[in-house]
Amino acid sequence: MGYSQIFVGCLVLVIVSQDVKAQPDPDVCIPGPGDAKGHRLPELPERFKIQVYGEFEGRNYSVSTTEIYDDIENLGYIVTYYQGKERPGHISGTRTYYDYKDSQYYHVYPNMTDLDSYVCVTKELTNTTFTAFGRGGGHIPNAKDIFRFGDEYNETYEGQMQYKGETVDLWSTCVYDERSTYNYKIDFYFVAGQHKATLPVKIVINGTAPLHWNNTHAPERRRFYHTYYFSGIDTTPQPLEDFYPPIGVICPGRVKGKGIPSTATNFNLNVEIVRPKVKTISYAKEFYYMDGKLTAFEFFSSDQKSQHHPIRVVHDYNTGIQYKIIPFGSCQVNPIPIGAADAVSIDDEHVVMRTSASFFALHDSDVDWVYEGKTNYRDTVIHAWQTTRTNWKPLQHKGDENIQVNSTWMYFFLDKDWTIVSNSWHRDNTVLPMRLEIAWVAHNSQTGQMEDRGKEIHNFFQPYEDSVWHKYFDVSDCYTHMNESLHLAFNLEGKDTYKKYVANNTMFFAHGVAQSLADSLDVSQTRITDFEVVDGYKDLATVFFTLLDKPQVQGDAINATDPGPPLQTAYALLQKLINSKDGSTLTLEFIHHMEIKKVNAASNTLREETKPLIQTKQVGLTTGVASGIAIGTFVLGAAIAAVGACVVFKYKITEVPYSVQE
Repeated sequence: MGYSQIFVGCLVLVIVSQDVKAQPDPDVCIPGPGDAKGHRLPELPERFKIQVYGEFEGRNYSVSTTEIYDDIENLGYIVTYYQGKERPGHISGTRTYYDYKDSQYYHVYPNMTDLDSYVCVTKELTNTTFTAFGRGGGHIPNAKDIFRFGDEYNETYEGQMQYKGETVDLWSTCVYDERSTYNYKIDFYFVAGQHKATLPVKIVINGTAPLHWNNTHAPERRRFYHTYYFSGIDTTPQPLEDFYPPIGVICPGRVKGKGIPSTATNFNLNVEIVRPKVKTISYAKEFYYMDGKLTAFEFFSSDQKSQHHPIRVVHDYNTGIQYKIIPFGSCQVNPIPIGAADAVSIDDEHVVMRTSASFFALHDSDVDWVYEGKTNYRDTVIHAWQTTRTNWKPLQHKGDENIQVNSTWMYFFLDKDWTIVSNSWHRDNTVLPMRLEIAWVAHNSQTGQMEDRGKEIHNFFQPYEDSVWHKYFDVSDCYTHMNESLHLAFNLEGKDTYKKYVANNTMFFAHGVAQSLADSLDVSQTRITDFEVVDGYKDLATVFFTLLDKPQVQGDAINATDPGPPLQTAYALLQKLINSKDGSTLTLEFIHHMEIKKVNAASNTLREETKPLIQTKQVGLTTGVASGIAIGTFVLGAAIAAVGACVVFKYKITEVPYSVQE
């Protein structure tokens, strides 16, 4: 306990009522009306931070504390260190955080079995709770009641004296409690001339109390003499995070506070994965298109031939098919694995695409997030949410039923006052995480022995919300035979179409046209690839694209649609839509200035034609261009030996720590 806890304990301790007729001890003091003798009574501050050193005559121990008090924010904090005689039940270094807003307080003390961690105990603040700042809940007691100093406490001015080289004013008051028979005098030493928002530099409590606290009518009494020295007095507002348990400390039963954000439905971002134990850093890219039921990931593997081009994995939940594209190697086409990070299975046979929130494990039913407050990260302000989990395992312990893993997860989201600027796009209040920290301990459930422990940090960069170009899901490298694809082109109606709708709107236009083509042909977007718009080619804006054949693998997605008609059938349908003698009926929808716009394909302009190799205005979505635009200056790290375990999604060769495999 610090000054407040011990001092307030003397002031407001209430013993079980007894019929006591004792009188105050004249050798201590006799309560009276007080006398300011014309002097102005100092006013205590609404906020303060102080260091206190307390000495207790005859007790063989002392305490030093740091205390923070904020009447306006309704918060308090105290950390206590003991010197001298051990006190059972009192752990030196215990920090206590008082949140009167949520009517809770938290004791945080070192874990004696694991000095690298802390234990937190949550308790409720009620009207009968006795704390370092007094008794009661609802609102933190005001400073006058904590110090028992003010007009209502009958203070008497005792004159001036010297203390540590400066002149101080001495004020005193006498207290006698008839119920407990505590009788004591309190001396307050204030720097002379300071009257507003000031605190004493020293307090002395001298008095007597029953020898046995539960027998107040007994004649035996004990004396006590406490001296408290105050330093480092600061009456300015302190950071709010100082009033809450450190980020990373779990307090069971703590009020959840504000809910964790919901993520954007569609997004793409870059991830840096740091694994301190094995001293590795790896990188990956994630593309999530919930509206189109498509996801894609790019990463490096230590065993791939090229270390300059990443492995790409595309999941098409429209068909339930996974495409794994290895640069200068091969393309593997298989059903989407049940254990994939972006997949969830309800019958152990089929998969469905996770929502973006579920992909980050933000709103899963078995995850209970608690708001931890805000902190600084890379000179920005971020908010933290934390939870504990027992249903996740790192890659090295997957499949081992004898290993139980307890993990702590913490997500950080950017403060609403910050703005992300990407590629000249201003994006306010992103709801994609900036950082994820996972700390875990693995125990052998048979022996109870700790097997392993580790930590992973995931830093997320350049998040793009609701902007996923369909080219991220290009699987054309899986079609190597000439009869598996057709290079097609058609014109758009209107000579100003490019200037009006395409220029400065390339992403939304390309995405909308690709989606319109896929819908019209009843195929997945993965079959519309190598998309490009050229302005002024043959006097009209021209769309070039490649139409792919249907994949030959049957996927395992729940509610998966048929991959669509074969290549020639799809082409014949498109000819009917554009080259009909009755005119084109193909309408393309896209977003322009936040509104849905439409443009028609020009009649009788569909033909087999590859995109021109001429210098014209064009908007392309080639793999290289799309990656360059989307990723910007993001630099992929060198390949590392353990990257398979670091990549942020769970395939049979890799694992993502923030996606749970049910």
